[in-house]
Amino acid sequence: MINNLDKLVCLIVDDEQPAQWVLKSFIEETERLEVAACAFDAVEAMHILKTQNIDLLFLDINLPGLSGLDLLDSLEFEPMVIFTTAYASYAVNSFDYNVVDYLVKPVTRKHFDRAVGRAFEKVALQEVKQLPETSFQSHSIELNLGGSTETVDTGNIAYLQSYGNYVKVFTDTGRMILATTTTHHLMNQLPAQSFLRIHKSYIVNRKFVLAFSGNSVVIGKEKLPIGISYRQAVVSALNPA
Repeated sequence: MINNLDKLVCLIVDDEQPAQWVLKSFIEETERLEVAACAFDAVEAMHILKTQNIDLLFLDINLPGLSGLDLLDSLEFEPMVIFTTAYASYAVNSFDYNVVDYLVKPVTRKHFDRAVGRAFEKVALQEVKQLPETSFQSHSIELNLGGSTETVDTGNIAYLQSYGNYVKVFTDTGRMILATTTTHHLMNQLPAQSFLRIHKSYIVNRKFVLAFSGNSVVIGKEKLPIGISYRQAVVSALNPA
């Protein structure tokens, strides 16, 4: 159970204190993360996991005694994990455990941010999956057209495109409505189960997606780009395991 979607509580498990310091520093500099504890081995980590609610585990694979993989095998639940390792070859093994990502030491800020971003994407997807079925039902939203308004059934919206200070709202009939608003504002009004942000400039209605790849989504005759930072979330949402 995630403590809070806006903040993830982390446990660092690594037998090398310098490696702990690096991760701890990155976590403390990240607004949406907090460090609950650090452990040097699997046994110490087990105790912490039994006594505290941990959302995200930064886990070294090579630990003295029980390995990081042994630790995961011993748990009765599957925590969200980011593996850390000095060997890139361990990455293939790590994905057998359905972890968020892996980091090869020495961990860089760029790779840390990428891994943490994927963790929040995964949490967001879990939150969406837990929404009631009524979230799929369409409803109406009011669009500001700059001097007038128009009420549109969200079930008829195929996709939305950011256009400067406006948003182009495309309906299932091919009509385009130019609204004075932002995609961020509209995303908060659209049914979460139906609409998916695929790019900083595009939001799509999942029921109108005909095909998708790692780079684009096809709606009608239009091929819309998938932003790099949204790619994993889009693939997971449109092609759930």
